[in-house]
Parts: sequence; structure tokens; C-alpha cells
Amino acid sequence: MPHDLMTQCEQKKLFMVDGKKKWKWARVDVAKIGSKYEAIRCVHCHGAVRIHKQKVDHGPKDHVEHLSHQDSMYCVGGHYYEGGDTRMSLQPIV
Repeated sequence: MPHDLMTQCEQKKLFMVDGKKKWKWARVDVAKIGSKYEAIRCVHCHGAVRIHKQKVDHGPKDHVEHLSHQDSMYCVGGHYYEGGDTRMSLQPIV
């Protein structure tokens, strides 16, 4: 799996649309997400993910990982994806 696919995720952010506040999903780099964050999800399958921050200089960069093994198997960004069919998460974060 190309690990660079999961250095971004979607985060729900508040935007002003036509003078009204609306929550929308925005693509963000995982490295820019602080310690306190609202809802996040995979950019590919919209499944739940957890954040892993880089701990040591030679370790893996900041990235996200699917919470569900099943989502990971059918998502192009998933650790367990082996090619073939893809699909949206069975329990998407909306």
C-alpha cells in the first residue's frame, strides 16, 4: 500500500455559506490536526480513522489508520487493501 495516501483525512469544519454557519467536510493534512479535534474520516471511503503522530525522527510520518479492518480491506488507502474491488465504508462518518 502506498502509505502517502493516508497522510490526509477529512475533518468537519465550520464554514460561512450564504451568511449562515454550516458544517462541511474539508481535506486536511494529518500533521496539521491538533490534539483536540472534532470528527475525522477517511478521504476515500468515509470510514472512521484514528490519528498516529510521528514519535521519533526516523519513524513513520503523521498518518491515519482505519478503525475497521473491513473498511481497510476495501479502501485504496487501507493498510489491508490488496487491490480489486473498492467500496465506501459500511458505517460512514456523516
